[in-house]
Amino acid sequence: MTRARWTTHALGAVLVAASVAAGPLVALTAVAGPAEARVHAAVPAADEAETTPLSVELTSMTPSQIPSKGVITLTGVVRNDSTEDWLDINVAPFLSRTPITTRDELARAAATPANEAVGERLTDSGTYAAVGDLTPGRAVPFSLRVPVTSLLISGDPGVYWIGVHALGTDAAGRDLVADGRARTFIPLVAPRQARTRSVAVSVVLPLRERARRAADGSLNGPTRWVTLTAPDGRLTRLVDFGASAGRAPVSWLVDPAVLDALDDFSRGNPPLSLRSAQRAGNGSGGADNGDPTGDSGGDSGGQPSGSPSPTDSASPEPGSPSEEQRQRARSVLDAFLGTARSHPLFTLGYSDPDVAALARHRPSLINRSDALAEKQMSARGLRGPKIVAPPSGYFDPRLLGEVPRDSTLLLSDAGRLSDPPLSRLPSGQEMVMSDARASTGGPAPADPRDPLALRQRILSEAALEVAKGAAPTRPIVVSVPGSWDPGANWRQADFFGGLQVPWVRMASMPRGASTTYGGQLVHGRAQLALEIRGSNVSATRTLIRTSDVLRHLLTTPNEATDRLVGAALQASSYSARPTPDLAARQVLALDDTVRGRMAKVQVTGTDFVTLSGGSGSLTVTLVNGLGLPITVGLKARTDPQVKVETPDPVDMQPGQRTTLRLQVTSGVGVHDVTIYPVTHEGEETGTPLTFSLRTSQVGRLIWYIISAGGALLAVMTVRRVVLRIRSNRWRREAT
Repeated sequence: MTRARWTTHALGAVLVAASVAAGPLVALTAVAGPAEARVHAAVPAADEAETTPLSVELTSMTPSQIPSKGVITLTGVVRNDSTEDWLDINVAPFLSRTPITTRDELARAAATPANEAVGERLTDSGTYAAVGDLTPGRAVPFSLRVPVTSLLISGDPGVYWIGVHALGTDAAGRDLVADGRARTFIPLVAPRQARTRSVAVSVVLPLRERARRAADGSLNGPTRWVTLTAPDGRLTRLVDFGASAGRAPVSWLVDPAVLDALDDFSRGNPPLSLRSAQRAGNGSGGADNGDPTGDSGGDSGGQPSGSPSPTDSASPEPGSPSEEQRQRARSVLDAFLGTARSHPLFTLGYSDPDVAALARHRPSLINRSDALAEKQMSARGLRGPKIVAPPSGYFDPRLLGEVPRDSTLLLSDAGRLSDPPLSRLPSGQEMVMSDARASTGGPAPADPRDPLALRQRILSEAALEVAKGAAPTRPIVVSVPGSWDPGANWRQADFFGGLQVPWVRMASMPRGASTTYGGQLVHGRAQLALEIRGSNVSATRTLIRTSDVLRHLLTTPNEATDRLVGAALQASSYSARPTPDLAARQVLALDDTVRGRMAKVQVTGTDFVTLSGGSGSLTVTLVNGLGLPITVGLKARTDPQVKVETPDPVDMQPGQRTTLRLQVTSGVGVHDVTIYPVTHEGEETGTPLTFSLRTSQVGRLIWYIISAGGALLAVMTVRRVVLRIRSNRWRREAT
């Protein structure tokens, strides 16, 4: 298309944001004046109601604010999303004439439908670009340089719309309606205010991810972790994005379970092994390959923890990542550790549990999760205060008494600018309010939390704070969702570079509240319906109890028990909310595996015992088939007529068999007796011995008979002796 044709097919529109009292935004036609030759009248929004065949994505905008002179450079990509060819495509910038001047107006502007006209297209020579023809599915990049002198703006401080329109020709011809568009905000701050006022901006990045375990203790869904840690994977992008902040104090919310998962995956995603569950290197590490509980004896096969596993072979086992995939996971972990040590950290509970659900059903698990999180963070040389950060931004105020007082709550201000960003709850916890408006990002049709859109929304909110005049500026805390992906073009967006303006101060998440929160936390039925159910908390408790029994059974500490606690908490994690039943089943499957291995600690003996009297002894054998040293005792369970004296717990080496003699007393009859292996805490474990005990009175009767016979014999003997003596006397007297 020639330049002459372009200038006769320009489309313009103006949006002026109304004040808070005025209500909805009002679209106005262009104001006539000297610029009329370069701008055309507004087209009704109804004409743009249909989905556009071309999509336009802005990938960068430099500078991030309207400068006093020079040019604004816009770059991006135009894609043909239709099923037909589009010809002679041009792209041109547009801006609104008048600025948005309040945060309320900006919030309404950000919610403007994608098909609503919000600006005037520029048609000055050199401001637009021809990108040619596009077949279906094809995309081409573009770059526009917009001189400040070409901007059709009032010049008043505030926030302006800025974006790009794409127009082309299809089989139906060409019209004045934009066939594709992209838009965002750009602020203009008065030089005097930029020199004298600034706003503290805190960006909070969450390192959160589902890290469930399979029945053998390995990471469930290994293909997903391959994707997450690929060069274009979400975790790779997120960590690199955070590292790009440089010295800017970005605040991280860290779930240590994700760090353990990355470490395990870098080691080949092995099953959980008791025999090699010792950390290696810098404190990171996990279970090495082998039997899930090391029940094949004390020999670990000569393979130390952290050494190459069988997954290094040419034919890796199912679920085992390749060497390249392992290295990628290690790179993501190392990159995060490198940036985390130079930025503020806040520690989520291990496995990122639904704290409200735990507080409602089993409050003690909150401390259990926090303690494990602190332990695993310390193992990597990381420290960060405890934080509770529900993804929804809401927490039930009735449960605050169950939350540790030294925890920080990161909640949403729900758009209520009257709530203080930092305060202390009456229950004692510190509370930080995330700015819900800034955190929602930019306007449609772009992804609202695309780094460029999010950056421009933050700048715009900060600019309007600066423009309030003498009033103190309100700090802005921006917390992105736990599943946030910076996207493929995050580097071009230059998120942190664009925030380096005189009136923005990058800061860590605020701490040290001096005022008490006087408002009311909102928590309704919708939030309650999202909570993890009691059945999932019950599944968590089941595996944690099993882990505790295992810990008390083993003679020496073993990290596998902590890993089991972490796996158990996955059933009560925020990430389990979409699929709670599946999460619970996976935890219970792992519990079955562990209990099955502990069953190799056995009591053996005969299944029928007879006592020839009311007391006696019986012999049983303890077998340690677990493959690790254990400390184990015995406990009998039977009816009240039977008493079994059990010895103190004994230490046993792997594979050892120990014979024990137990003293038993019993009443007459047949009794069922079960002898259990128990930990030194008295918890039943392993495989018990059940037998029938019969006590007979026959032995006692025999002794009665023998005693009576002996007594009779003694009497007869004495009588005979007496008779002989008397007989001898009579004979002597007769003679």
